[in-house]
Amino acid sequence: MSISSINYSSSVLGSQIRNINQQLTDLSTQLSTGKLSQNYSGMGTNEGFAIAGRAQLSNIAAYTDTMTNVNVSINLANTALQSLTTIRNTVQTGSANTAQDLNVNGQTVAQNTAAAQFGSMVGVLNTQSGNRYLFSGTAFNTPSVANAGDIINGTTTQAGFKTVMAERQAADLGANGMGRLVLATPQPTPSSVMVSEDAAVSPFGLKIAAVSSTLTGATVTGPSGSPVSFSVDLNGVNPKNGDKLSVQFTLPDGSTEQIDLTASTATPTPVGSFAIDASVPVNPNNTATNLNTALNTAIKKLAGTSLVAASAVTAGDNFFNTAGSATANVAATGNLRSYTSTTGTGSVALQDSALAIASTTTSLDSSATPHLNGTILNALANAPTGTTLTITGASGAHTITFDPNVTTVTTASGNTTIGLASGSAAKVSDILNAIATAAGIPAANVTLSAGGNIQIATGTGTDVAVTGGAAATALGLSSVTRGSVASTPQITGSTVLSGTATTGGPEVLSAAFQAGSAGPPAVNPDTITVNGQTLTFVASGASGPNQINITDSITTLLGKIDQITGTTKPSTIHGGVITINTDDPGSLNITSSNSTAFAALGFTTSPVTATKAPLRVGSSPLGSATTLVNGSATTVQWYLGNDGPGSPRSTAMARVDDSVTVQYGAQANEDAIRKELQAVAVFGTFSTSPTGQYSGGQVAALSLRVTQALTKQPGQQRIEDIQTDIAMAQNTMKDAGTRQTQAKAQLQTIIDQAESAPPDQVASEILSLQNALQASYQVTSNLAQLSLVKFL
Repeated sequence: MSISSINYSSSVLGSQIRNINQQLTDLSTQLSTGKLSQNYSGMGTNEGFAIAGRAQLSNIAAYTDTMTNVNVSINLANTALQSLTTIRNTVQTGSANTAQDLNVNGQTVAQNTAAAQFGSMVGVLNTQSGNRYLFSGTAFNTPSVANAGDIINGTTTQAGFKTVMAERQAADLGANGMGRLVLATPQPTPSSVMVSEDAAVSPFGLKIAAVSSTLTGATVTGPSGSPVSFSVDLNGVNPKNGDKLSVQFTLPDGSTEQIDLTASTATPTPVGSFAIDASVPVNPNNTATNLNTALNTAIKKLAGTSLVAASAVTAGDNFFNTAGSATANVAATGNLRSYTSTTGTGSVALQDSALAIASTTTSLDSSATPHLNGTILNALANAPTGTTLTITGASGAHTITFDPNVTTVTTASGNTTIGLASGSAAKVSDILNAIATAAGIPAANVTLSAGGNIQIATGTGTDVAVTGGAAATALGLSSVTRGSVASTPQITGSTVLSGTATTGGPEVLSAAFQAGSAGPPAVNPDTITVNGQTLTFVASGASGPNQINITDSITTLLGKIDQITGTTKPSTIHGGVITINTDDPGSLNITSSNSTAFAALGFTTSPVTATKAPLRVGSSPLGSATTLVNGSATTVQWYLGNDGPGSPRSTAMARVDDSVTVQYGAQANEDAIRKELQAVAVFGTFSTSPTGQYSGGQVAALSLRVTQALTKQPGQQRIEDIQTDIAMAQNTMKDAGTRQTQAKAQLQTIIDQAESAPPDQVASEILSLQNALQASYQVTSNLAQLSLVKFL
């Protein structure tokens, strides 16, 4: 029998002791590191959650870094925008309160301040965050705005704003300083005054908008024609003291100004008045000469003050703004139909008692020789009551009563009584005059033809309705209405696009737009395509921006086009010329399926496109130029950043959460920034003669316009709006950061639960293992001392 030796290292107890030692070592590591294990295999089944949580924490850390960087950019942008607001307020206060004291350079203190602030604005707009220009949009590596000196003064090869302003002023004033207006020389008649624009198609100078008069005996004609003109004829009558002529003009910046001239007997003649001739005998032609002189003086003053200021503002728009316009040709005359003057001829040839053709002097007294034919007189007298003739004209219904019991002719409130009794002084001319009075038309419109028939001409604005009866039958009279005939006036905003001219209604295009029909055969409706969107003509019930009634006016058509283009400056019609305005001239493209009707509007070339900014006076000499042309090749480009489509905010985007992005871009050519920069540049650049006759008025008019330009207008973007936009981006990031902070805590809890070793539990397990190990050692020690002798 053999007895194996007892080997400690290979014994069960030894193995158990080594295992306890290893556990004790692992627990000691857990206690010191706080982790369950130093490798993934020892972490347990929940380690997958920990790995996913750690990845999400990494993403959150990246978002946090992104938000930190974006917040830096936004804070810098907000600081810059706040600086622009401060500059705006400073310049606005100066322009609103500016004194008219000019320095040797022809500027006020407020203007000098504005010039300095312009340089500050350029510096602000070129603010960088790191290597990113904050107001350049997607072109963040490019400065936003050109050098301030280059913008104002130009370079060796390109003109600056100062040159553009001077050119525009020369074009608006004209060679004679009259704002491109012409006073006829000589005047049409010795007792008249006539003023006209110098060109039918021109964006420059003063435009005649309206004329009104209370001048006694005077006739005002216009504004009408092409070029637009108006005339005032005193007709050989002196106006009364206090009578007034008012002429309203539209200036290049869209503002309106009015000249009021009052007839006066005062000596000396007050400012804003013209002298009534007081010679003996009175000569109204001298009064007309005085009116002409006063009008000439007033127009020169208006041109030298408000027009110069408006020209400077418009030059700013031409240089800084990207807007443009498309101007049609003068619409050809004779392409309209209207209800116009029609002459009605009576069916009865009036004869006298000798059976000869009656004349205007033929008596209505049956006892006179000769007198109106007895048959007619008896019918009119209808003794003993008389007859009544009712006529309805422009001022309503009026009566002419033929009374066999009186010998006089009396008229009151448009109603006339003609006496037919023996001894009456009435004549055929009294019947004609009574008809004209009742109809509300000039006496010259009612005549007696060579054949003795009464003729009534309606006049261009009046229909004459004759109520049938004994008197109407005796005189052979019937109603007279205007007829739909070709007419030659220029198109106006009230011109109707299609249809039939109506009584008292506006002109209608002869070459008209059509609504089409279902057929058979089917006819497609006419269309006008604006920037790719189709505007369709319908018979009635047009709805939305893409339909228009054929019975609508040109003004409505322009409104529809503006709605499609989105222009902030409404399109206009003046002197038969349509101007389509657009904020984006590069995209303007207008065509029509009816080229004939389109040409009747003045659009003789297709497609209609707009001149792109910057805009410069198109020809020389400047004082007679009639066009604006694209000047990009010869003019400094003030904005150097991105100018693509889309919102400026979208030019800088950042993801700040798994499903959240923020937009915080900005561009120096945004309306709010551009308009402020433009207004400050205009105010700071404009200068005039320190001793000029109208210098103070120019600065005052410009100051008013600059103040208005820097004042918040409804519907227009403000710098505060941009600040609000980027503040919303910050709020979005703040909310995302709050959510991420909460998520971080939750994720960290999951990771800790999966990977952390609780120190209390580990310490307890270590103590238990130490006790077990001590017991094992003791048993092992006892066994190690066991011998065969002891065993036996």
